[in-house]
Amino acid sequence: MADLQQIIRNIVALLDPLQGLVSGICFLIGFFMTLAALAQARRRQEMGPGQGGWAAPISTFVTAAAFLSLPTLLNVLNVSLFGAGPQSAASVFSHAESTIGAINGTDAREVIGGLVMVVQFVGIIAVCRGLYLLNQSAQGGHGPKTFGPGVTFLISGVAATNFPLFLGLMESLLAPL
Repeated sequence: MADLQQIIRNIVALLDPLQGLVSGICFLIGFFMTLAALAQARRRQEMGPGQGGWAAPISTFVTAAAFLSLPTLLNVLNVSLFGAGPQSAASVFSHAESTIGAINGTDAREVIGGLVMVVQFVGIIAVCRGLYLLNQSAQGGHGPKTFGPGVTFLISGVAATNFPLFLGLMESLLAPL
């Protein structure tokens, strides 16, 4: 029977191929959303000005561009929220010095580093879901029910992709004075 450390090692070994798969899927989503936006714009132009606005095609174009350039978008959002680009999973020990940084032992550090990598991967998926929900909100089909969750997924996904810095920020905010 495998122990927790071996399970984390196995999961971490799968993260690189999965991240490549997610990047490829996001690129395909962006490509197909671009085609859908072109079809929406053509339909809107053919029907005339009385048949709806340009909000749906424009929002689909913007979301498609975000999906096509997901790594750049993540970097820009991380710099906007945290003032720094995405941090590696091993940097969690330097950002949260009084809590996680105090842990000694290579096994414990390896498990924590692996868990941070899993959180960062889930953050990428959360950003993708947030973009999709924001696009649905801009389309007007589901109304305001998708805007709040879309923004929440986007912000929490960015916080998860930069989890070491986010954890250090929370530690400094919640530390006793």
